[in-house]
Amino acid sequence: MTKTTQTPNPLWEKLKNGERGIGTFVFSSDPCHTEIIRHAGFDLVVIDMEHAPLEIGDVAAHVRAANATGISCWARVGHAQPQQMGRLLDQGVHGIVLPHFGLDMTRTQEVLKAFRYAPSGTRGTCTGVRSVSYGLTSFENYATTSNEQAMAIGLIEDASVVNNIESVLANCKLDAIVPGGPGDLATSMGFHGQGNHPEVIAAVKKIVSAGKKIPGLKIGVYLIDPKTAGMWIDLGVDFFLCSIDYRVMANAYQSIQKEMTSIPSF
Repeated sequence: MTKTTQTPNPLWEKLKNGERGIGTFVFSSDPCHTEIIRHAGFDLVVIDMEHAPLEIGDVAAHVRAANATGISCWARVGHAQPQQMGRLLDQGVHGIVLPHFGLDMTRTQEVLKAFRYAPSGTRGTCTGVRSVSYGLTSFENYATTSNEQAMAIGLIEDASVVNNIESVLANCKLDAIVPGGPGDLATSMGFHGQGNHPEVIAAVKKIVSAGKKIPGLKIGVYLIDPKTAGMWIDLGVDFFLCSIDYRVMANAYQSIQKEMTSIPSF
């Protein structure tokens, strides 16, 4: 038997050992972005299927790059469906980020069951998929490892969920949560794009505080500006999602343009 194509999960190992991880969202279909992010020292890429024009084939390409370079790879889905969970995990993603988590608890429970094989869940079985080297490795071993390590990450993005966050977290089994911050959470509160508004910050803190009460649950926070990380470290946050590949690229090019046009003789 050959080794499984699903390589060790570095973010999982860091979190398990009490270390903090750093990740970022990837909107580009080019797997070079995943390679670059790993070479820059990051632990995680989140391939975005919600806001970026990416499909499952694009995710598979990024997973290959992630496996080759040794970085954890999650996928953020646009609309969580039970069948979609197994399909993405079959490609070898280490975790799946679920948007607007907690709005529909019935659907939430169905989706979470689809992360695990029986008897722990309802994930469909195929022994010839990429995650088990197309049938050339032990499916029994893979199923055990996947059931232990496949991460379900809930994005808390709605004011109504924040109001009931303790109940939501108590009634579902998640591996990690991430507050929506400057995106949907701020929008749902009427503060479009204002991630630093005091009421948004207070909502994020409430989510973090509720999450810290759940044994084993990991807490992540999305950052646009890394300089703001200190406050969240003090609150015990386990990992950070820092910006988006396209945003980083845009800021870098704008910085170059400003430097060039500031040259007196330009």
